[in-house]
Amino acid sequence: MATHTFLGIPPELRLAIYDAYLAEHQRVRQNRQPTNEHIRVLHTCTQIDREARPLFRRYISLRHERQINAFILRADDAHAGAVLWADVANDGRVLVDAAARGSSKSVKTAPLSHLYAALRRMISLKRLRVFQCRQGVPVNRPLTHVAMQFEVAMYPDGGQPHLSAYELHLDAETRVSPFEVISPRDVEQLRLSGNCQMPTFPPTPALRNVVLHGITGNAFDNNAIDKCFSQSRLESFSYGMGDKLGFELRDRHIQSLVSLSGARLRRLVLLECNRLSSKALAECLDGLPHLEYFALHIITVEELRSNFVLSLAPSVQVLKLHVINAWYAVPLLAEERGLCDAVENAILDRTVAPVEVSVHFRELLMKEDGRQARWQEIATQRQIQLSFGRWEDREQLEL
Repeated sequence: MATHTFLGIPPELRLAIYDAYLAEHQRVRQNRQPTNEHIRVLHTCTQIDREARPLFRRYISLRHERQINAFILRADDAHAGAVLWADVANDGRVLVDAAARGSSKSVKTAPLSHLYAALRRMISLKRLRVFQCRQGVPVNRPLTHVAMQFEVAMYPDGGQPHLSAYELHLDAETRVSPFEVISPRDVEQLRLSGNCQMPTFPPTPALRNVVLHGITGNAFDNNAIDKCFSQSRLESFSYGMGDKLGFELRDRHIQSLVSLSGARLRRLVLLECNRLSSKALAECLDGLPHLEYFALHIITVEELRSNFVLSLAPSVQVLKLHVINAWYAVPLLAEERGLCDAVENAILDRTVAPVEVSVHFRELLMKEDGRQARWQEIATQRQIQLSFGRWEDREQLEL
């Protein structure tokens, strides 16, 4: 009887498996930076090393200074030049000559970490994800001052890499000034987090996908989306408050999103929203004729007058909805019941069935008149992937 082994399957399937394995490895879980464990696969045997190495060497994860220094010392030019995607932990601190501070002389700065030297060698880098540094470099140098200059620490010479994807996975209190050094001109995918300080918003003509999650500071509070990302043509927009002091998405933000990219937007994810009115939501969805993916977690305070589910375009294939009142607010049972009826009549029973529906309404409404059992029967008959309960914990705010 023949023994089936991994090396016995067709080579093109093995290449697809390598690609799928690496994609799964690169996923961010709980805002934690991936490791370099994928490299161990190359040690399985010579043939796997030969087949997978060109793909695996396009990705590197540098989580602390020891890994950064090892990459600088051991990676040859061919390896460093092949890196297209880098995940890095950025210390963000720079040393400033204390004697020059306050004088008319130009103040020289030097990054505390050697991350800049590693990035300088990645001449083909296209995707950069920056994570919280959790193993900082100790410093004990007299006559120097330590300052936080996040992007300067990565590119102290002012060199502007031509990145197509730039992502920040930072704690809410980490201070960062996006695009202080890195050019936004070529960035197609952008994820921002942390305490963003942006006195001005440069044009982002190539931008197509945006994620805003756990942003503190007031950079976005008083600016509309079309001003923050001018000249962009967004295909997806995702927001999550992420922190109790986080930036709160308001009506003017989603209204300006429609004016910026209404005809192009395919994906809209809005989590932990407690400042949006139902009227603004309905008007926003009315202006998104080609929307395919819509996820909303909204916390109501005093109104839910507009049934925004009725404003969803027929093109929506995935709907995720969680509607609940704030703990101090009165439950809006009649309005929530209207949303349930709209989900059933306008989504589940529409001519072209959606692919996936995830809902989290209060148990009272789902038991009412056998609503949950009826929905499950409709989903089974129409082959809709239907789920009940919390879904937002599984919603990945990633690009």
